[in-house]
Amino acid sequence: MGKFLAVVVLFAVAISASAHHSISRHYHRNQEITIEGVLTNVDLRNPHSMLRMRVANEEGGSDEWMLELDDAGELSELGITSETLLAGDELVVFGYLARDGSNAMFIERFQRPADGLVYEDD
Repeated sequence: MGKFLAVVVLFAVAISASAHHSISRHYHRNQEITIEGVLTNVDLRNPHSMLRMRVANEEGGSDEWMLELDDAGELSELGITSETLLAGDELVVFGYLARDGSNAMFIERFQRPADGLVYEDD
């Protein structure tokens, strides 16, 4: 029974690690892009936080982008909280484009020009 439990625990840990460390599977780590826009939603959570941002497109309209970044705990340690990052904030975002071709990216860093706030993934 002890060996069975150990195998189950190791399997659960492996699945959790795989789910958390799948950035390269979902995003092109060798294709960094830059976008600028206005945040429409901020969801700081675990295992990864999600932002939504409206970005002007070439046709004169705008597109919604999904932006993934560190978990809420890591962001809080850097001073990024639900009180410091708000819908309506204008950001310049640098990150990796989604492999599936959608308007999604993993954030490597961002800047908020209004006050100079900078975030950089370690």
